[in-house]
Amino acid sequence: MRYFNTFIVFFLVAAALFGGPGHLIPPSKSGMNLRPDGLDQTYISPEGLFALHYTNTGKDTVPQIYSTDSGVPDYILFAGTYLERGYRLLKDTLGLPQPPVDDIRNPEIDIYFHRLGYGVYGQTTLELSKTLPGRPKAYTSFSEIHHTLTGTGFYTEGLEALKVTCVHELFHVFQVGIGIWNFKEDLWFYETSATWIEEVAYPDVNDYFQYVERYVNDWGKPIYDYIYENVTWLLFLNDRYNGEASPAIWNAIAEQPVWPAITAYLTEKSGSKGWSEHLAAWGMEHLYADYLPDLSHFDDGETYPPLLFPAGTFSSYSMTDSFTVVTYGQPFSSSFYKIQHITTPGIQIRILSPGKISGKAWVSKSVIGAVDLSRDFTTISSTGVPWDLLIALGTEEAYTSGEALRITLDIREGESSLLSLFPNPVTDPSFISIRYHLKNDSEKGKMDIYDIRGREIRSLALSREDTRSGLHTVTTNLPETLASGIYIAVLRFDNHTFPAKFTLLK
Repeated sequence: MRYFNTFIVFFLVAAALFGGPGHLIPPSKSGMNLRPDGLDQTYISPEGLFALHYTNTGKDTVPQIYSTDSGVPDYILFAGTYLERGYRLLKDTLGLPQPPVDDIRNPEIDIYFHRLGYGVYGQTTLELSKTLPGRPKAYTSFSEIHHTLTGTGFYTEGLEALKVTCVHELFHVFQVGIGIWNFKEDLWFYETSATWIEEVAYPDVNDYFQYVERYVNDWGKPIYDYIYENVTWLLFLNDRYNGEASPAIWNAIAEQPVWPAITAYLTEKSGSKGWSEHLAAWGMEHLYADYLPDLSHFDDGETYPPLLFPAGTFSSYSMTDSFTVVTYGQPFSSSFYKIQHITTPGIQIRILSPGKISGKAWVSKSVIGAVDLSRDFTTISSTGVPWDLLIALGTEEAYTSGEALRITLDIREGESSLLSLFPNPVTDPSFISIRYHLKNDSEKGKMDIYDIRGREIRSLALSREDTRSGLHTVTTNLPETLASGIYIAVLRFDNHTFPAKFTLLK
């Protein structure tokens, strides 16, 4: 079961409070919506794809600048160019089916330029149901765009705003031409997709930053409870899958509802935890953007504002053998938890929940990416102390209808272990490094190196400092006469023996 009881109310309130790139409007009960009137000028775009309706007088006057054509304002000429560019992107690059024609005598897509509400960049209205082969839920539509895109309420203004508004509203025209299955339930995906295409078409405009700012301060809700704020989910998803995600999902929506189409795609990519895995991975991308943008899929990640960690979503490391963190996740959501000031080099962590849950944990600012969490303990270590552990969580259905999902993180001191042998293969016999963690002090320690037949090649007694509890790195060299082959390094302590195989290539 999905939880949409608050979504449409939230959408209407948000539309009133916040300026947005546009709104998608359902068809009237009569089957016909009244189109704007009083626009006495029409411009047909160069390729004949669009009819742009506007006026040069009165309250809906478009900017009266004529630098290219003495008869048509620049604002309209540019809009025609942006719309045709968007059409080619959606139809030819993304491979989406072209929208149905509402009038064969005038087949152009109609765009009306006039004054809209406060902060409203544009809006697209569904008009007539038009069943097509392979598209049983298709509709015709028309779009409206603010006549100046300037003034209070607009995050981006002028021609930059016109660029993203044209492609945003045009994607709505394509979307409803693909199909509308359940307007109220699916509206979130139509809006976030139209916001995503803005960044694809015009990556330097960045009007979507306003929604990222909202999301990082109000994360954790079901993904369908956001309007535009979840746009980075599609940015991540398409970057991860080389731009194929949105086209694949939208082409599937032609013959099945939105939610099954998305679920089928995510399941194909990540199996039974398609939603939770991708939601956790999306969350981790925001953490990367905050702390080490080079790891992030977000091209603009380094300019995103930091995630807010409100009370209850972080704790300091407890100096005990183990401790437990209990947090909660809304269905189909991405959420975060931070364990800070960890004073031991290594810990073990597992994730438990009665419902489907995915988690990723990352040592803050480490160049090594996040590890997946599971019901089994996973060892995580840092090269220095103290350190912070950042956790991204993704959920699917809540275990109990209408309630948040209980998520338990069990943390305990890391066990003694050999962490790495570097480099491997070894190409320079003068240097080999082994990194390990000791949970408790050891009276003595040594490192032995053997060939594949068990003959000892080298033995090194470890210093007292290297046998104390904590994280250590020891380095040594191999005999210059040693031939290429497979060898085994063995660390020995009072109660632990750690072997590591390596290859020497000379």
